[in-house]
Amino acid sequence: MTATPIHRSRFVRFILASVGLPVAVIGVAAWFVMSYRLDVISQQAETTRATLIEGIEGRHLVGQARRTADTIDSYIVERIADARIWAGDPLVVHAVRAGAALHESRGLVGLDPETVETRFPSDKSLHAFPEADDRLRTLILASPHFAEVFVTDLHGLNVSTTNPTSDVLQSDEGWWQQAWDTGIDIGEVEYDDSAGIWSIALSMRITDTHSGRSIGVLKAVLSLDAVQNAADRTAETLREEGNVQVVDDEGRLIAETLSGHSQDRLMNDEVGVEDAASAEALAGARAKGLIAGNQVLTAFSRTSSGALYEPVAGAFGGLGWTVLIREPTAQSESDLLVFDQIVTALRQWRLMLVLILAGVLVACLLTAAGFAARQRGSGDEG
Repeated sequence: MTATPIHRSRFVRFILASVGLPVAVIGVAAWFVMSYRLDVISQQAETTRATLIEGIEGRHLVGQARRTADTIDSYIVERIADARIWAGDPLVVHAVRAGAALHESRGLVGLDPETVETRFPSDKSLHAFPEADDRLRTLILASPHFAEVFVTDLHGLNVSTTNPTSDVLQSDEGWWQQAWDTGIDIGEVEYDDSAGIWSIALSMRITDTHSGRSIGVLKAVLSLDAVQNAADRTAETLREEGNVQVVDDEGRLIAETLSGHSQDRLMNDEVGVEDAASAEALAGARAKGLIAGNQVLTAFSRTSSGALYEPVAGAFGGLGWTVLIREPTAQSESDLLVFDQIVTALRQWRLMLVLILAGVLVACLLTAAGFAARQRGSGDEG
């Protein structure tokens, strides 16, 4: 008995419905399920990768930033302590006390600044206390971090100096008034052309050891070479293209290892930090932390405030500086290629499953088509 076309058609539909359709449905379902799971696994792998990078490398970088900030704080605190000791030196106190009486006797007190300066057209001191001058020079020779030191009497007139100054009267300067009123002033970072260094000025009130009254102000110009050297030492531990920056509270660069502390970039209002992570670190309220960017980690730590400085600087609130360390994460990511390998293997298994299911579906179709062709041939012969 020969199969009719209707019977052949029904058989082909039966093969397609009972085998082909389930295979197609299973294939589509498997594709979507595996794609979804693959996306989840990929996200989890990326999260784990970032967590490991931040955990392994990030803690180290944050620790380096904190240690660098601590080094800077220690340096400034020690130098403030030096300057405070100098302000209490007996020879210095005696010169300042006697200098006020001398200046009064010479009729220099109460004059306007322009008139006072005309009395000293080139040499900005009476040089009446050479012993105090020598004492100050000896002190800064013993502590080469300082470029110059000078002291004024209670009227703001120079008494003893280690280097020539541009003015003889200092009491009209903001730093002098701040130091006189509050006991201390920490100046802005400036470039000292004569010494060829970046520096800050430490100014503090001088107190008479006998009467306890305020009698003058000492100003010491402090080199920031030690701050830049601290950044350099930290940069030596980083991979190539790693960069250590020290910035002030307005984001201006005080130190930058990648540019070799370029004078054109430091304290330049038009430069500052140039990446979003660093800007985010400066804008945040955290004292230290880590920001992970695109294959770059940015660790930061702020210098201390308040309590650390209080024993030597009273109400001074701290420098307000931030140490930023930026380092590429390329090596860390290469160490974690296992995550990429897992995701790649899963993609290959997904492709293999689809190919197998597609092969079964094609085999089913070919089988049905072949059967139909044979039946058609048998019918033609009959």
